[in-house]
Amino acid sequence: MLKTESLGKAQGFTLIELVIVIVLIGILSAAALPKFANLTLQARNASNQGVAGALSAAVNIAHSAWIAAGATSTVGNVTLEGGAIVPLNANGWPRAADQSGCITSWNAILSTAAPQAATSCDNPNNCYVAAFDATASTCVYSLPADPTSATKITYNPATGAVTSTLATSL
Repeated sequence: MLKTESLGKAQGFTLIELVIVIVLIGILSAAALPKFANLTLQARNASNQGVAGALSAAVNIAHSAWIAAGATSTVGNVTLEGGAIVPLNANGWPRAADQSGCITSWNAILSTAAPQAATSCDNPNNCYVAAFDATASTCVYSLPADPTSATKITYNPATGAVTSTLATSL
């Protein structure tokens, strides 16, 4: 607070007043930081769930196109709106028997506006790294922007099931 003397000169804040203000700002920022970190985690998980939902819907659309085309047990392709050609397995689900198949299936059934799948990502916030889990015969898509690598989407080409794994910490 500015104080004036009887001669009309103005004095600045005292050292004690400045220290008190700095301490109060520190306390407020310490209380706000965990809230901000929690919102970041919630945003990442919500985004991952949205992409998993889009993948699940696209997988089901490809399967529905296979059924509409006659649902034969032969391995083939369906062409989706926009000209995307999706390779299917004998059960009518987008085919993925290795890492390359996981990438091809993801990129063929999701629109170009969706995050892409690749073996590595130049833009870790808009790309998923694809891997094939040979033990479970599933595609695992990890978000490289997640330092814990907990944010994942799993696709089972035998059943068409899509699940998302959410991060519990940043």
